[in-house]
Amino acid sequence: MVEFTEALKALRAHFREGDAIRVEPSWWTLPWSGLVGVDSSSESWPFRTLLTSELIDPVEALGHAGLLVLSGFARQPDLPEAIAQAGLSKDVVYSSETISVARWTLDRVTRLRTLTKDLKFLSVKRSPPGGALKTCHFSGGKHRCGSESWLDVGLEERVVAAREVEWLFVHPGGSGASLSVEWKDLPRATEKGRTWLFLRVGPSLDAVRHPEGREVNVEVSIDGAVVDMFSVPPRRFDLERRAILMPEGSGEANVSVKITCEDAAWRETMLEADVLDHLPATLEKWATSVVGR
Repeated sequence: MVEFTEALKALRAHFREGDAIRVEPSWWTLPWSGLVGVDSSSESWPFRTLLTSELIDPVEALGHAGLLVLSGFARQPDLPEAIAQAGLSKDVVYSSETISVARWTLDRVTRLRTLTKDLKFLSVKRSPPGGALKTCHFSGGKHRCGSESWLDVGLEERVVAAREVEWLFVHPGGSGASLSVEWKDLPRATEKGRTWLFLRVGPSLDAVRHPEGREVNVEVSIDGAVVDMFSVPPRRFDLERRAILMPEGSGEANVSVKITCEDAAWRETMLEADVLDHLPATLEKWATSVVGR
């Protein structure tokens, strides 16, 4: 118990504003309560500073300046596999026979805009099979699209590809229907050059467990021009990860994501997206597709 207390003290002492924290193994929840209040965003549970999922979202992780890893059960602290090459430097700040703590400075990426943080500003439309798109009105934290709650578009907690997420719930709707999510006024470039749109789209764990339904089709447009098209297959616990270079142009960019499915039974689909100031090698490697490089 003394080692445990000292390890938490060391972690707190070396934590810097903008860092994230990882506890290994991921199922070891005992230290979590000892991390409350470690920074201004962690005054109460749950807090985003702590990366708890079995598999992390590298975009989220690399949005932090550093990562502190607390490892128990005589494990040596190490970076999660998905960002193993993104550590610029490592400092072991505590070590004992059973618990160790290390801090890495990360090859940080700036998340200029995040889709889920812009929820209320999104333009969401649905169309019935063969019908015209109709606007879903924002109320009570969701874009209300019809009498059935599963047609509403808002933030939902789900497990996607072994990741516990709170992303945009974008069920395609009834079979043959369509959903459009428009994200406006996005930065096209910074002093580093053109920005990158990085989407993550995947089925929920419940959707994977159900045999009903067919693949979900996703079409991505920027400024009205289609830049990417792909499908999310059913019954595959995986995640599409699309890195798209913002096209040149005047003014800010508008992104539209269209989602359709011929047989939408149990096709719970989750979406997150970021506009990044650059695409580091770690995220380029993690992406299932890189468009525009």
